[in-house]
Amino acid sequence: MIKKSFAVWIIISMVFTLTGCSEETKIKSEIISEEISIVNQTAQKKINEIDNSAVPNFEELYKNTVEIDVNFDSKGMFGTYEAKIEDNKMLSDILRLIGKSQLIKDESKINKMSGMATKNNSLILVAGNGSKKEIKFAFDDPAFAVGYLEIDDHKYDPGFDFFRYIKDFTEYRQFDPNIDNQVGELFERYNWTIDYRVNTLNVTLPSNLKHDAGEYPVKIYWAYNNELSKSIGLDYSEYLGKEVEVDIYRLREPLPEYMNPRMNSRGIVLKYNNKIVGAYIDAGRHDCFACSLDRKSLTDITNKEWDHWISDYINYNNELEIELSKMKPEDIIKQYYKAMNSQDQKMLFACLTRENLCNYLAANMDNNLLMNAGYNNVFMDGEQNVKSAKVISLREVSGFGNPKGAVEYAATIDLRFKKEITSNSGKQTRFIILKKGSDKSGWRIDSEGTGP
Repeated sequence: MIKKSFAVWIIISMVFTLTGCSEETKIKSEIISEEISIVNQTAQKKINEIDNSAVPNFEELYKNTVEIDVNFDSKGMFGTYEAKIEDNKMLSDILRLIGKSQLIKDESKINKMSGMATKNNSLILVAGNGSKKEIKFAFDDPAFAVGYLEIDDHKYDPGFDFFRYIKDFTEYRQFDPNIDNQVGELFERYNWTIDYRVNTLNVTLPSNLKHDAGEYPVKIYWAYNNELSKSIGLDYSEYLGKEVEVDIYRLREPLPEYMNPRMNSRGIVLKYNNKIVGAYIDAGRHDCFACSLDRKSLTDITNKEWDHWISDYINYNNELEIELSKMKPEDIIKQYYKAMNSQDQKMLFACLTRENLCNYLAANMDNNLLMNAGYNNVFMDGEQNVKSAKVISLREVSGFGNPKGAVEYAATIDLRFKKEITSNSGKQTRFIILKKGSDKSGWRIDSEGTGP
């Protein structure tokens, strides 16, 4: 539940409970009047930013709504999720998004919403006098960006930012709209709107950014995002080895178009002694790496593709790195399944390219966190569920349009699982693509799948 700011009413309460001379009371009354006037002027100014809203009586809705209850369809993917919004800033954000809605004159698009669409949801707008108004809403998968509000038997399109805003209530556990001025100004400079703070974490940065074979890719995470942060003049490399405060913010704007179909964006800010020392954009769950605040990619900033960039952050003196760099593709595959069979996690992950390894940072991640804590429990049917693994046969295959320099093998593996979840125990065919993460690191597994 999100609590409303009661600053004005606290002042009023103090006036009636504290005793003093009449002059003091008069001064306090004048202060109260001034505060209320400022609040009303701010609200009116925001209303005036929306000229001629298509929503009937929008100005009255905006001025009178003191609470919005969000209810999702109990039979839908979000179950019986509910949210109660009482914070003034968040109420204003939601209402203004509603106010900018356009009347839908052609309903053909919304009539073709996919089977993934979330329907039969409602917003309950509660006025100061206790009266209520229901607004029904539905939206499709983010990739389709289709949805509508139903207000007084008419359908309106509020834009997909509205539906992203509402859906994210199911993602986050806390909503702190009190944004540090220096953070707000930084993001505004690059045309990002912070809606609220999701979480604050204390994180000790690694002492160096050279990644060892088989190591969880935390160093790569910080190396990658420091490139993004440096794009706006914030290089946090001098704070390596130190504890920093990391704030995660929910952003209104989606990721840049070149990152489609990914949309959701989070603002990440690093502080040391309350000073901003780093900032970048990430995409949260599943694929966290995104862009700089000025919307540039890693390649834009460094003029390097991943395989060339990552070579600067590999510890080539690592013994395991040296051992694997001498192996042929077939040997890497055999070593990979041998490690899986013996539960040798370090060797297992050392057989993967660094780019593949980084999938573990955000796969199935809780979006309230910065990244997954480690390899374990990222995938419900991953290597932790394998009881035994044995390579039966290997053959190289071609003609599947793999990237230049990559090789692919069809591997027959006898896999036995502790618990049969997505596959049955027995002989399995796996198609494995390998490439050189860098010239010096040798062949590593870039992907593993059940089809070519």
